Parts: sequence; structure tokens; C-alpha cells
Amino acid sequence: MGFLDFLRSKPTDEKLTKKLVNFVYNSIQAEKEVRVEDAICLISTIIAERCIVFTNEFSINDHEFEPGSAVFSEKINELLVGQIAVENWKELPKECVFSKIKSKIDSHYDTSSFPSLTGIFEKYAENIGKTEWGSLNLSIPEDNKPSFLPLQVGHETRKFIDKNINLENNEKTLQIAINSICEILIETKMALDPSIALVMTFEIINGMSKTATMTDEKMAELKTAEK
Repeated sequence: MGFLDFLRSKPTDEKLTKKLVNFVYNSIQAEKEVRVEDAICLISTIIAERCIVFTNEFSINDHEFEPGSAVFSEKINELLVGQIAVENWKELPKECVFSKIKSKIDSHYDTSSFPSLTGIFEKYAENIGKTEWGSLNLSIPEDNKPSFLPLQVGHETRKFIDKNINLENNEKTLQIAINSICEILIETKMALDPSIALVMTFEIINGMSKTATMTDEKMAELKTAEK
């Protein structure tokens, strides 16, 4: 295949974004209905794992941490919100993950719908060791909690991402995931209270990007123990 043929065959960002969005919807669809909370949980967890990959803090597929345990990371904090902690969303560096998401959905969500930046991190820190294994204590009503564990869904979606989305480099894959969550948030805005949707989005991205991922080895051990 020549270079021009390669360029023609390479999927565009738009096509990859649409593929990932459709994958999210299809993964959580039940009886022709999509529960928005589950869609947000799934794509937020995917972003969190891609943040771990991008910072190279540890391998999401092979590490020595106990899956589900907290893994503090200054690199992750910097990727999410920049080097300096701020409360005003407008003061975030344009290149950080939270700012990229906000800029893409700004025209669809009121400023009042965005959660407190410091609150996102304080909530996570306060609940370390107090949450159900594989999950997060989210600042949302019980009825809006995801119906599956983020730790589990991260593991179950990883192969699809690596095979179908991660085609060039880790930075590009993270950007496709960011594009996808923005499209989902915009498409589903009328189906879920905006403040709940955004709290879920940013708390899950923050929490799961600081959580040791499930690995194939550990999953095999768990399945063996269940027999």
C-alpha cells in the first residue's frame, strides 16, 4: 500500500468518534432503550483509562497494584486540570482534559451546571477506602447511580478501544474519547439533569484515572475463585 492509499484508508477523527459513540450506546442498550447514566459511566471510564495510558503511570493491562485500589498521581492531576489547582473553570489551561470537555459542550450547558472543581477532588479523597470495590461514591442521587461497576466496564471495553480506536498514538486516542463523551453529553442532554450528568462525568474521570485497573490476570483469578 502506497502512502496516499494509506492516507485514504485511515479513518477520520469524526468516523472514529462516531464508532466509539455507537459502541457505547450498543454496549449498554437494553430493550431498545439507553440509560444515559450508564453511557456516561462507560465513556468516562474509557477516558480515565486513556489518561492512565497517556501519562504512562502504569500499564493498564499489567501492574502490581490491587485492582480497584487508589493510585495517587500528580501526572494525572496535571493532565486533568493543569499544574495549579483552581476553582474557576475559566482559569483551567486550555490543553487539560477537563477544559477540553467544557469547551466542546459550553454552548449546550449552563455554567451553573458544572460542579465545583475543588469539590470533585475533595469528594474523591474523602471516600478513599470507603467505596464499594470497583465503584466510586458519586455526588448524585441513588436512582442515578450507574448499574455496573466502572472497574469492570473499563476492563470489558479495553480490547475494543485498542483494536478499533487506538490506531495512531495515545494522545489521539484520548482526544477521540474526549470527542465522544462531548457528543454523548450533547445528544442526551434532555434525558438527564445537566448537573447530574456533569458531576458523573468529571467525578468518574477523576476517580477512575486514579484507580488501579482490572487486569486479565486478576480477572482470571477471580473467575477461578468463583468456581
